[in-house]
Amino acid sequence: MEEAPSDATGSDVSELRLRWHVYRCRRKSDTKTRFLRELARVVARAPRPTQGKTAPPLLEIGTSAGGSALLMLRVLDDVYRGGRPPFVLTVDPYGARPYEGAPFVYDARQYRAMKRALARYANHVHYMMDSGLFLQELEHLYLWADGARQPLDKFTLVYLDGSHDPDTVWREIETLLPRLVPGGTMVVDDTDWFEGAVRRRLDAAAPGLGVQVRHNGKQSLIAKSQIGLDSVA
Repeated sequence: MEEAPSDATGSDVSELRLRWHVYRCRRKSDTKTRFLRELARVVARAPRPTQGKTAPPLLEIGTSAGGSALLMLRVLDDVYRGGRPPFVLTVDPYGARPYEGAPFVYDARQYRAMKRALARYANHVHYMMDSGLFLQELEHLYLWADGARQPLDKFTLVYLDGSHDPDTVWREIETLLPRLVPGGTMVVDDTDWFEGAVRRRLDAAAPGLGVQVRHNGKQSLIAKSQIGLDSVA
């Protein structure tokens, strides 16, 4: 196992170490380095549970070759050194299907690459389905953690990088944002697609949602306040 630069102490993960993790994952992702660095920072700063508890899982919709999920898993290992990192759940149907807003078609290469990249992580769970089916079945899904069955009613972090169809993305946001833990972050990729439809809707809705929205190039980051939300308009 390779060693990252050792300028971090305790549970804090330095910017240098985060850059190291991005470097190790960059070739497995089609996301540019600057956006992977932002994702790594969000993972490193995510809310942590009280001692003895396992944090709610992190969720990624749209896994492709697994580069960004690998980054999340590596950063979690660094943050929780000697402890129990939360699960990382990934959702992607794979198969030969078109990619909305782009001229190419998925094939088996992405699925093979994902399995190779993430196989060593026992805290990774993949759901072979599209986001519509995942959201539909969410009420029936659960994990075993801390000796008990845990429903998927809370997420520490949500990363949306699957379908970029505006209606699909907004359905993901309105379903998953209420499940985001207080202080958690939702990262929505490629909100500049489709003439920025999702970005404009986020900017308009943010004041009434109790969230802060920040745009980082093609990404939009939704930071949830410490006061929980019951619904999304």
